[in-house]
Order: sequence, then structure tokens, then C-alpha cells
Amino acid sequence: MANDIPDTQWWSETESPKAWMSVRDADLYEALLHRLAVHRAGQTLRVVEWGAGKSTLWYTAYLDRLGVPYSWLALEHNKSFFDERCAAELRSRDNTAVVTESEVDFAELRARAGRPGVLAVLYDAGNVRPDLPGREADREVDLDAYVSLPARLGITCDLAVVDGRKRRRCVLEASRLIGPHGYAILHDAWRTHYQCAFTSFTTGRRFGDEWWIGTQRATRFEEVLPWHALERHALAETA
Repeated sequence: MANDIPDTQWWSETESPKAWMSVRDADLYEALLHRLAVHRAGQTLRVVEWGAGKSTLWYTAYLDRLGVPYSWLALEHNKSFFDERCAAELRSRDNTAVVTESEVDFAELRARAGRPGVLAVLYDAGNVRPDLPGREADREVDLDAYVSLPARLGITCDLAVVDGRKRRRCVLEASRLIGPHGYAILHDAWRTHYQCAFTSFTTGRRFGDEWWIGTQRATRFEEVLPWHALERHALAETA
């Protein structure tokens, strides 16, 4: 049955102005944040994000417009990219700190983590692209500190967003950060080499164009996602 639904009739190929993803996926990410904020009813929404960029700018500004208190830890492995695309706007905000991991000591990072607003931590690993032909050696780039920083800071979160490098390892880290009530989402979830990490969650499923969501309890995710987020994948699951 799933094969009777051509991707060209369902997939939203237009890139969103909100993030480097499809319009559908960017809008569903926003809807998820909104529902999480409603459920937390004025409590601080805690987010960890591996892979910072345009989405960091948009979604933190969205929470600011809603008046939702939040603590957002954004991790980016490519400092030059972030400095070029995002740093100036983030630094112009009152509730944001942008630091390079090698230039601050761990005690300072620990002191800043969990404060209201955005803490963006940059790593200077360069343009790591093991997905490109001839760049397979990039898989050996050491990003251990980038992957493990939230755990080393002792952070837990309501939402872990995985959309950067070392995604399989970050998904595994996320499974331990979200506790019994949080959620983790992975973008580009169609890539099969990430999917072995899904077993570290109690429940998980695909949604939107390229998202996957997981949690450590039994749920159909209808409490945080609109019905149409799961439409195509629900059909595939019953095929």
C-alpha cells in the first residue's frame, strides 16, 4: 500500500525559510515546540540541539515571541559556518551566549548551561562531509567532545534535536538525556545507517518528510504532533 503513494504527491520539496529543511518538516518542528510549551504550562522548556544553524535562529525567536521560557543548548561542529551564517544575529540578542569550546574552561560552560536563553557552543572541526565522494576519511574526525558535552554538563532536556554530524551517536546520547517524559527528533531519518540507534528508545516512529521521533514511554505521539504529521507513515505501517 505504501508503494502506491508516490513521494512526489506527498513530499514537500520547497525549502522552508525557517530552517534548512522542507516546508512541511519546518512547520511540524514548530508545531512540536508549541505543543511542548503548552504541556509545560509556563515551566522552562529545555532543548538540546546538535547541528546549529538557521533553525536555531528561527525557533528560539519563535519561543521568544510566544513568551515561552526556555533553555536552549546549541552545538555546532563547524565554527566557520556558524560564524558566517548565524553568530551575528544570535549575539545581537540579550538572552544569548556564543562561545568556542576550546576558548572557555569547562567550569564556565557548566555555569552557563541551563540558564534562560541560548547557549551556542562551537567546535572548530571544519567542514566535515563524509557523505561526499572522496571525503570518507572525514568519518574519523574526532567529535567526541561535541557529542558528549550535554551529558558531561549533567543536562537533561524535554527535547533533543539531532540534525548535525555524528547523528547515530547523538541519537544514542539523546536517549539518555530525555528522561521518561522527553522526546528526541532526528532529521534525515531515512538514512538507514542512523536507524540502529532507534532501539535505544521505548517508542519511535517517522513523521513529516524526513523526521523521526522517539521517547522512553509508550505513546502514538498524538499529544505533540498533529494528525497529518503521521499520515503517510501511518499508511506505510498498516500496509
